Amino acid sequence: MIRGRAVRDAVEGWVRLPTLVLGVGNSLRGDDAVGPLVCARIDGPRAVDCGDAPERYLGLAGEEWVRRVLLVDAVDFGGEVGEVVFCTSDELVERFGTTHDSGLALLTRFLKKEYGTPTALLGVQPGNTSFGAQVSAVVLAAVDEIASWLTVAASQRKPGEVETAWTRS
Repeated sequence: MIRGRAVRDAVEGWVRLPTLVLGVGNSLRGDDAVGPLVCARIDGPRAVDCGDAPERYLGLAGEEWVRRVLLVDAVDFGGEVGEVVFCTSDELVERFGTTHDSGLALLTRFLKKEYGTPTALLGVQPGNTSFGAQVSAVVLAAVDEIASWLTVAASQRKPGEVETAWTRS
């Protein structure tokens, strides 16, 4: 699990290959809206707002252009509200709190077994995830930072990689 300043480098390195970004979260539950908000802001990588049911979108990882999957979600890892963490599927543990029916560790294991697709999690520590709550300012700042990282990394791909990702559907 990577925390702190090294997260940016880990994310940018991860999405250098064509990456499917799956944004997970409920936009009606305050800070749980992390995944959908990131997907709405990024320019470059393929991104899907999965809402609070990412299991419905796992088949997209089997598309020919996908080399990696990045799940973006609000996860309770015991950090400061708005803190960002990156971990690969091998590092992902069941103990991360999630508001979704399927645990993220289970989803990553499925993707690896079914498609052989390397999967990672980019998580943001939420504060208030109550129904009707507003997204906190620190979480919005983390969302903007993540969107910037993903956009920059996608723009640094080698010629042909981005085109392949965008022309296959």
